[in-house]
Amino acid sequence: MKRIALVTIGQAPRDDVVPEIRAHLPPEVEIVQAGALDGLTVDEIATHPPLGEDSTLVTRLSDGREVTVHREFVHHRLQEAIRAVEKDVALIGILCSGTFPPLRARVPVVVPHVLVRSYVSALPGPLGILVPSPRQVAPAVEEVRGWGVEAVGASVSPYTGRAHLGAAARGLAERGATAFLLHCFGYSERMKDEVQAATGAPVLLVRSMLARALAELV
Repeated sequence: MKRIALVTIGQAPRDDVVPEIRAHLPPEVEIVQAGALDGLTVDEIATHPPLGEDSTLVTRLSDGREVTVHREFVHHRLQEAIRAVEKDVALIGILCSGTFPPLRARVPVVVPHVLVRSYVSALPGPLGILVPSPRQVAPAVEEVRGWGVEAVGASVSPYTGRAHLGAAARGLAERGATAFLLHCFGYSERMKDEVQAATGAPVLLVRSMLARALAELV
């Protein structure tokens, strides 16, 4: 039996994400979970807030609560989480679509941000980008424009703001978006369906991108 690790920037287990990824994998594959914020209390996490738009990450704790944390703090702990599981698995997938410095491991690490760039660069645009936090909108739009694709953005938390998802997507469509990127692992396949129903446009979902890439590699 092949074992893979799914490592979140929040806390494991990610019961809101992993079952959807599991559905894309062969039944004999075993999944191990780990999280960058495992073992920390809410108060301890709160001492590491983001210092600016470019350092903002939004994730989920094991009890379902949403937290916002500093990217560099998460990167350090993400690397530690990888070290803790790498000896027991053949492949690691990162449950975050943000950018990080290089992650070191004894086994291959699938970084969704690389997949996102490849998919997005193939689109003519304009791309509508949905992210969890208002602080993430400008950096996400700027990054995609740097890839040569025109973009517009809006924020809707997949954890607390799902009721506003369709309206936010329609707003981006009114601003010219012809395709959409749900730029966070908190967005689900059901949320993808909601955006497609609201706009009639193609929608890219990062968790299914990762799932299909892992399925090719196991």
